[in-house]
Amino acid sequence: MTDKTTILDCYTDEPAGLGVPPFVGVWPRYVAGLYEWQPTYLTIDDLRWLRYRECVPQAVIDPPVGRTHIEAMNHTRSPDEIRRVLHDTDPLVVIAGVQTPGKYLSARPGTLREVNKLLASLSLRKVLTGPVLTGGTQVRGGLRPQLPQAGEYEELRPFVFDSYEQLQPHALRGAGLIAQMPNRANRIVEIETGRGCPREIGCSFCTEPLKHAVQWRNADYIVEEVRTLMGLGARAFRLGKQSCIYSYASGDPQIIEALLSRLAALKPAVLHLDNANPAMVDARRTELFVKYLTPGSTAAMGVESFDPEVAGANNLNCTFEMAFEAIRTVNRIGGVRGENGCHALLPGINILLGLAGETPETLDRNFAALKRLVEEGLLVRRINIRQVVSFPGTALYEQAGQKYLRMNRRYYPAWIEKVRHEIDMPMLERLFPVGTVLKDLCSEVHNGGTTFLRQIGSYPILVAVPERLALGERFDVRVTGVLPRSLTAERIC
Repeated sequence: MTDKTTILDCYTDEPAGLGVPPFVGVWPRYVAGLYEWQPTYLTIDDLRWLRYRECVPQAVIDPPVGRTHIEAMNHTRSPDEIRRVLHDTDPLVVIAGVQTPGKYLSARPGTLREVNKLLASLSLRKVLTGPVLTGGTQVRGGLRPQLPQAGEYEELRPFVFDSYEQLQPHALRGAGLIAQMPNRANRIVEIETGRGCPREIGCSFCTEPLKHAVQWRNADYIVEEVRTLMGLGARAFRLGKQSCIYSYASGDPQIIEALLSRLAALKPAVLHLDNANPAMVDARRTELFVKYLTPGSTAAMGVESFDPEVAGANNLNCTFEMAFEAIRTVNRIGGVRGENGCHALLPGINILLGLAGETPETLDRNFAALKRLVEEGLLVRRINIRQVVSFPGTALYEQAGQKYLRMNRRYYPAWIEKVRHEIDMPMLERLFPVGTVLKDLCSEVHNGGTTFLRQIGSYPILVAVPERLALGERFDVRVTGVLPRSLTAERIC
């Protein structure tokens, strides 16, 4: 027996949590767990697919020539089945909210405007939830967030939990939702380890402090959920949804090791982490992550700006020297290459454009810092450059809004291009020298005669192979060259 409730997953991307395929976010699972009978799961791709097929009955997701249509490739069922589900639905729970806009290879998150348009002709009761209710959503950096308007939904319902003890039964019951998700063998499941920001006053732009007080999830609960998900076929996991994994349980190494060792004992194919505050990175905790995680993980560090004036104006995580010391520490301990061809653990750097106090000289200082990384021989898995979105309720919204974006936006394209060619390419040549063998990559999309592949994991490198391979399959490749943010390679098996 099933509930008449249908969950519509428009995919979420938060400062402390990712739910855009191939990631399986926490939001749809937790919401599903609130219901006695499992809801039906649809994605924004299902609505798009339904409309595509109504307009072009012979449309296909992956045509024999041209590109894969990523905006509908994560549909869950046929158009007739989608139509039947929507006809029987009461209510439709829409989950939305992108608050760290990015570029996505095999999915496109839904916007409020899009989902409202796609649902306009349907007569059903709509409930909106997700990060969108805390500040809004925006899939493109540098723009104003989209906010729900009166009358668009019958209910705006925050699904919140006062404690992890209260959440646990819902997390376990909702785990079964993954059985309805497409391409499950190639998905990585986000596992919540904590919420809120441990800092007394957070970064000016961040929405996490608006959502929750700081809580750390008990290791028993985390292990129980991972074990349940593995019983349902999940094999890849990322410890996420927290603002800093190094701060787990106040950074106690014994508690961190107790958690990691129990998770590693379950033998998942992939066990990675996400966010790390550079100010909390030290040798002891890094050694634990390298010991228990699978190779290829990335500690994404929210440096945001190497300009001390900007760091001060926005209450950023760390100083220039703190950031460099954290990067050196992770390199020293995690820089060994693993069996899949990737290093055990490397830092990632986030750079955010448009913060309060930014000047053209800020871009020069950021570039000089990135150049110093190259000159010191330090490895950085990826440099993520975004334009800030000023969400209501944040200090940046009150302090500056889009003021600095408007002042400096004309400088960004040339600066980003310079970083991609003068920093990223030399870095990738060190990370993945020609001849490096990378194992177990999943073929995700086509563009003409090229197939784009990635390993399953946290921030895996994009690899282009000049032949049209079957999608959703696993391959080993040999690196043949580098591009600004990706590799070229040849298939070896």
